[in-house]
Amino acid sequence: MHQVWPAVATPAGLREWLAEADPLEARLGGAVTLRWLNAGGGGTVAEGTVTAWDLEHVAEYTVAGHGRVRFHLAPAGTTNGTVLRFTNEVPRAGEQDRLSRLAGWHQHLEHLAEALEGRPRDASAWTPDR
Repeated sequence: MHQVWPAVATPAGLREWLAEADPLEARLGGAVTLRWLNAGGGGTVAEGTVTAWDLEHVAEYTVAGHGRVRFHLAPAGTTNGTVLRFTNEVPRAGEQDRLSRLAGWHQHLEHLAEALEGRPRDASAWTPDR
């Protein structure tokens, strides 16, 4: 969990695979603004609030346009691994929107895996053309 937590709960970690987080007030009720830096994101900015925070276990952000984004970490059995449970809830999302979001999160989670392996993404090179 020591490697995954910073990737989902710190500005430096989030920047390597998802978005620039500035500010990110690491506490329940804190402010958070996510700025997508990728070419496909078109400079998307999502402001919101930290809606759950349990150090090294739960980081949850509720941001405009993206709804509730939750990362829940737990130890993976007897190994040094981590189970990451990811949830994204968007009120009133239609079927097309839901499919688009699923595809986008699939791509971002692949970027997370690469960042955890020491290969952070180059945000300027990412496009939705995958």
